[in-house]
Amino acid sequence: MSLINDDQGADLSDLPLPATGSLEYLLVPVSGGRSMHVTAFGPATGIPTVALHGLGGSTTQNLPALTAAAERYGLRIYAIDLPNHGRSGTVGLFEFRVRHFLELVQEAIAALDIETSLIFGHSFGGQIAALVAEGLPAGHPQPILINPALGPQWDRKLRRCWRRPWRFLRLVEELGYNEQNVTRSELYHAGQLLRSVGAMFRDRELRPYRRLQATLALLMNLDTAEILRRLLARGIAPVIVQGALDRSTPALAGVHFVDGFHSWLQESGGPESLLAALDVVFPRPLHQN
Repeated sequence: MSLINDDQGADLSDLPLPATGSLEYLLVPVSGGRSMHVTAFGPATGIPTVALHGLGGSTTQNLPALTAAAERYGLRIYAIDLPNHGRSGTVGLFEFRVRHFLELVQEAIAALDIETSLIFGHSFGGQIAALVAEGLPAGHPQPILINPALGPQWDRKLRRCWRRPWRFLRLVEELGYNEQNVTRSELYHAGQLLRSVGAMFRDRELRPYRRLQATLALLMNLDTAEILRRLLARGIAPVIVQGALDRSTPALAGVHFVDGFHSWLQESGGPESLLAALDVVFPRPLHQN
């Protein structure tokens, strides 16, 4: 299958993007006559790297932090809009499971014809990134998971929500959908929670049914701890970076803490915070094996 240049790209005029060369926009054909939108940037000879954003977002939100990482470590990043998000195609009408989202991401990576070893994933994208890493050929893929919806504590949180459904309102707020309500030391109020849910359904970037599919795919996967167990059994140790003040995706063992809540990666200090955390783990620049 041939890739298609997407001349429309995205409106990045308001983003303080680091200088990392031109951004290339691709529409990657996948099954069912659909396509996945990919933003490629970083040095052409850099390490092929896949990046996946979180639920309800798009690549655009994470570009400042990802471009900083591309510069620092010499990465050629292929940032994929998740199915039902951004300019990517949709999953099937009644496909509410994570595997349906995963399969389209895997098809996009295969169509790009890259041998990726580094995989960034934020939140829901972190869960999918872990599954992508698991499905890669034998070797040493390195998932970098940022506030991932993953692990035994996350599973327990979801099970509590399913037992008491009104807890989902709090979870929506904790995941940072209503940015005005997420400030340090601020208490949560019922009125703000309701406004957050209303804002979720009025989202101009993600129509209600698409959001419902993606949200249920995230909330119905109640054994993400098994994903981590399988990765570790293969000798794949994810690098996990977590907002120290986050109340939604509980921290995992060995996490690298940065200041902020769930959406810290998208804030003005996100690029510097990400690089500071990764500098502890990686030399710079990285080199292909």
